[in-house]
Amino acid sequence: METTMTDLQVDNVFDMDPQTQLHEMRLQGIFCDAFIKTPVDNTRLPVHRNVMASCSHYFRSLFTSGLKESEENEISIHGVSANTMNQIIQYAYIRKAIITPDNVEDLLAASDRFHVFGLLKECTNYLYDQISPENCIGIFKFSRFYNCEQLSQNTWNYIIRNFKEVVEKSQEYLQLHVDDLKEILDDDDLSVRNESEVFAAIQRWVDYDTRDRKDHYTNLLKSVRFCFVNLDFFQTKIQRNKTLLTLRDCKKLINRVANLMRIFYESPFIIDDNNTLLRPRVPPEIIFTVGGWSSSGVVETMETYDKNVDRWYVTKPSMPSSRAYHGTVFMDGSIFIIGGFDGNQYLNSVYRFFPDDKTWEERAPMYNMRCYVSAVELNGLIYACGGFDGRNRQDSVEKYDPLKNQWTHVQPMWRKRSDAGATSLDGKIFIAGGFDGTSCLDSSEYYDPLTDQWTMLPEMTSRRSGVVLVALNRELVALGGYNGSDRLASVERYSSLTRCWYPMSSMLQGRSNFAAVILDGKLVVIGGYDGSTTSPNTEEYDPVKKAWRGLFPLNFGRSAVSACVVSNIKSGREFSYHSLANSSDNF
Repeated sequence: METTMTDLQVDNVFDMDPQTQLHEMRLQGIFCDAFIKTPVDNTRLPVHRNVMASCSHYFRSLFTSGLKESEENEISIHGVSANTMNQIIQYAYIRKAIITPDNVEDLLAASDRFHVFGLLKECTNYLYDQISPENCIGIFKFSRFYNCEQLSQNTWNYIIRNFKEVVEKSQEYLQLHVDDLKEILDDDDLSVRNESEVFAAIQRWVDYDTRDRKDHYTNLLKSVRFCFVNLDFFQTKIQRNKTLLTLRDCKKLINRVANLMRIFYESPFIIDDNNTLLRPRVPPEIIFTVGGWSSSGVVETMETYDKNVDRWYVTKPSMPSSRAYHGTVFMDGSIFIIGGFDGNQYLNSVYRFFPDDKTWEERAPMYNMRCYVSAVELNGLIYACGGFDGRNRQDSVEKYDPLKNQWTHVQPMWRKRSDAGATSLDGKIFIAGGFDGTSCLDSSEYYDPLTDQWTMLPEMTSRRSGVVLVALNRELVALGGYNGSDRLASVERYSSLTRCWYPMSSMLQGRSNFAAVILDGKLVVIGGYDGSTTSPNTEEYDPVKKAWRGLFPLNFGRSAVSACVVSNIKSGREFSYHSLANSSDNF
């Protein structure tokens, strides 16, 4: 038995907007001049031809083609349920549809079929909003099948950026076709901390069905950038892998790789873009080093660090103006540059850099000029602590709300501090050391935004001005600085359990007014003043090995420098080896 949807009675129709009026008239069958029939469940849906034609090229062609179907009062649409067709019709009238996890795929397919592009976009947005490591591969396949280019690209980027989580959590990953897996592994932008993660991903996929998949080992292993695999991992987990050694082609590949790695570790910058084994990936995290003071004065240049090749590159564009003794914060996909000194003036200005667009914009200035400022991000806000305004050392603190583009003062610190180190940890801001205008400081304190109060902490074991404070493995670490007579290489950590500072392994070089960041779980120290010159030297602390090692130096020495780690930006390739290695500025 056929059913119709024309029995809904609505009062006061003419009090509604025109779109809603037409929709209510359709539901009552008023002035409808056609029915869309869905044979799959034998339902007839009344419509106005002109409304459907205005929303869909498919229906416009259907109603104006001059063919027999265009003259008929009832048009049969096969392969679509009544519920889906009703949502399509409703969208044509009021530009609204009820999208749920149960109907989104059917709605997207129907929207694509009937060229209802507005609803198609809403469905793709809905799917991307629901994306997770567990379902991203399915959404990607679906979007590619229906040629939804934007959703396909966005979902691919999600898979690439969250690869480790996808491998660990997704059943869809285990069921990938080998060609699809190879396509993922071949992507230069695949976000992995180390190539050993790529090998582990291959191993997990093969182990799901070893009998039928082990023959794909060789082809998949060719996607691993072996010369960037940790040497210990290669020797213990790959060279001694009994399964791989029983496969003739795999054994040949591993022997070839072993020879390449021997050469690579003797001369690490042998890189071949045409050889997958020797081509680095785009790093998921990049250090941006901003401004500073060089032998030629205050600079406006930026350098970026690609950990995969252990190299620094001068980037373009540079800052709008020279700046030193400033703060740098990465937040919401952009870099904020706060306060500082341009060689002539003490600054309260703030600039924001968008790496993906390579554009700068000036933001609201601080209330106070702040050279030697300590800048920290906490809960989506930036805090500028202390500094020097050209006359006085500051105890004042102000916070910046990027949504309002507005600075407001908060409770001042207990001590006046310029050139202090600051960081955030466990929802609080910590600051240590600095200079009060008379003495280098060993004091430290923390700010709780919930109470708007500062609380003093125990004193450090050394006075430190030009110090850096970082949070490493949930502990505060104070590095280097100037004690009034020497540039320090010493490092100390604060334990909240014992409320004491303890010594750590010293840096390779004493330095003050340098930058330090956490990259890939390790502490990277950059530049600074070593007592005689602005230093280009960088070094890295491994908390597992409890040891420091030297990294490749900056392109030129700089002190009074600031740095931050930028992660998951679309333009990562443009700030890494892949785009900057051949730039004349880097030679």
